[in-house]
Amino acid sequence: MPYIAGIDIGSVAVSLAVIDEKGAVVSSFYQFHQGAISETLRSMLNNVDIRRIGGIAATMSGPEILQNIPRYDTQIAIIAAVRNFHKNVGSIMFVGAENFGLITFNKQGDYDQYRSNSPCAAGTGSFLDQQAKRLNLKGIDTLSSIAFCNQGNAPKIATRCAVFAKTDLIHAQQEGYSIGQISDGLCEGLAKNVIDTLMADEKIPTPLVIAGGVSMNQAVVKHFRKLLLTEPIVTPYSHLYGAIGAALLFLEEETPQGHNYESWSDLFVTERKEKTYGYPPLQLS
Repeated sequence: MPYIAGIDIGSVAVSLAVIDEKGAVVSSFYQFHQGAISETLRSMLNNVDIRRIGGIAATMSGPEILQNIPRYDTQIAIIAAVRNFHKNVGSIMFVGAENFGLITFNKQGDYDQYRSNSPCAAGTGSFLDQQAKRLNLKGIDTLSSIAFCNQGNAPKIATRCAVFAKTDLIHAQQEGYSIGQISDGLCEGLAKNVIDTLMADEKIPTPLVIAGGVSMNQAVVKHFRKLLLTEPIVTPYSHLYGAIGAALLFLEEETPQGHNYESWSDLFVTERKEKTYGYPPLQLS
């Protein structure tokens, strides 16, 4: 039986998952696109034999760069993927590069509600990326590693605002804190910000599953564990739940079958290079 390919395009990265008819992941890819979304997705798809693919689906996030494929709500896709891997789920915390949210379920396992952050980068993966650059680190992977290995006290960093965070970083460096301690303070501040925004004084339903790109940050997950007093569930596929869920939803609605595409390039929407202007250009007269 042909495989299904699921695609999830985020604000900073592209996720690609290939599953079989039983929902098992055959192969997966995750790559930062640096704004070059089409080029990144093309290079990822070239690692997959299109002759083995019987269906392609994507989430609603990201631009429509592929034609004639079904697109599913990202939140529903994440829920589908989580339920495929975990029988009992109390809540799902999604933390991505641009937004974060909390999906909760009632005691019967039915969908209850969804909460999300305001349109601000504070408390997201992009915020940590910004601070990694300010600390002259190679990237978010380095920040996560040295933060997770920190054994000393971590300074308090105001993660609700990037401007305040910059001031706190300078003060922490002047006070003699190491880069590892400062990175750990950033991760702790981010975890606190997420919890304060999504949960306030309410108790989070467990088991708690963490999804999104920040789920790969062991330092942030460490602080979630400490602050929530619970063991969050993180799997090797936590950052790919959107792509996996899109493929699973395709399986629920359609029967995988062959197609007439000879290459992945046939799927991409032809880009219009000529611009159309609604008004004539301004002239100095």
